[in-house]
Amino acid sequence: MLVEFAIENYRSFKERRTFSLLASKDKDLLEENTFSINDKTRLVKTALIYGANASGKSNLFRALSFFLKFAVTSGPRLQKGDEIGTQPFLFSKQTQDKPSSFELLFYIQNNDGFPVRYRYGFTVDKDHIIEEHLYAVNNVREVMLFVRDEQKIEFSTTAFKEGENVTRGTVRENATFLSECSQKNGETAGTVILYFRKISKITGLSNSSALTRSKIEKGEKLDRIVHFLQFADIQVQNLHREKIPVNFDSDVKDPVMAELFKKKFPDMQAEEIYYGHALYDGEKQDGEYFLPEEDESTGTRKLFSYAGIILNALDNGSVLFIDEFDSSLHPLIVENIVKLFNSPQYNPKNAQLVVSCQAVNIMTNRLFRRDQIWFCEKDKYGASDLYSLMDIDEPVRKDATYNKNYLLGKYGAVPAIDSIRLQMGCKN
Repeated sequence: MLVEFAIENYRSFKERRTFSLLASKDKDLLEENTFSINDKTRLVKTALIYGANASGKSNLFRALSFFLKFAVTSGPRLQKGDEIGTQPFLFSKQTQDKPSSFELLFYIQNNDGFPVRYRYGFTVDKDHIIEEHLYAVNNVREVMLFVRDEQKIEFSTTAFKEGENVTRGTVRENATFLSECSQKNGETAGTVILYFRKISKITGLSNSSALTRSKIEKGEKLDRIVHFLQFADIQVQNLHREKIPVNFDSDVKDPVMAELFKKKFPDMQAEEIYYGHALYDGEKQDGEYFLPEEDESTGTRKLFSYAGIILNALDNGSVLFIDEFDSSLHPLIVENIVKLFNSPQYNPKNAQLVVSCQAVNIMTNRLFRRDQIWFCEKDKYGASDLYSLMDIDEPVRKDATYNKNYLLGKYGAVPAIDSIRLQMGCKN
């Protein structure tokens, strides 16, 4: 269960900015869009991020991807001397050589089913970790599990005893202490790493069906995927899987490599998905006609690519981030997928969905709370700001027409069309 993610000096984010799924205490807002962690904390199930092109929306998703990948894999993946790969804000001389900072606030249920709140973060430059920390809330008090200052590491000998398993001098300056402790079978570190691995991040600009194919391989029934497609009014009646031989001559551009692959993998097969549509004789259905994936519509293929990861999140109550979510999808389909996550009936395990999109039709008080609608906007210096409807200086009325006001520019985060016209030499 994700609470907050903070970033500073990463790509277009110059100053510290915090994205939050913490629900406000306004009891007049849609209660069903939230769930309770404890007596004091409620989280929202979904959040939408809007903004002009190149405003920094995708950089928020990139920041999360970098944070998770580095936290999890820096220990086993990076070698001594390897660059970390962070990207500071480049449009200011004051930040080009400064480190980047990241912090995540989240809950994990312990073995007794009690949610424990963790706070993990780090500050890095291009080649080493400057600071790293992990805290946990024990009852009502936050307890330090470990704190790292350069290569000096302090840990709690009671709350994080597993820190003793890692020789302090052997922790590389470009590897997280968290990943090193996990490598040594540290229980708490392993639990946190496993939680990070379960946070899914994809971009809607890709139509890759690998995630759904993987879910099918693991036992997901095809009829459940079909049902998901039909829920979006896609006229697919059936799905068919078929193994076909790989044609290396057409699939591998280099003829030398194609020949090598043919010799090494002579019987390699690939799985193709075929989409079954009703076949009619006049007005009477007479069987099915199966289309290969490449002949299907872009929208149908997009929904198929989403099906596995969305069903997985709903089944397991996990966190799902999708950038450019509405690419190739009708706004009503976008609306209904988000409603699945907001629904107590279809989302009983409280999975969380965070998307960036341009589908302003769903930006309404009928569907969303003000703390679920976020905006990304760049200032004149090229730095991204991040804020929700709750953060607007002039309080937004509960019954306001959010989408209309947004397009009118009342909330910011829209393209400056007039400026574009002037730059093109148009006076009117």
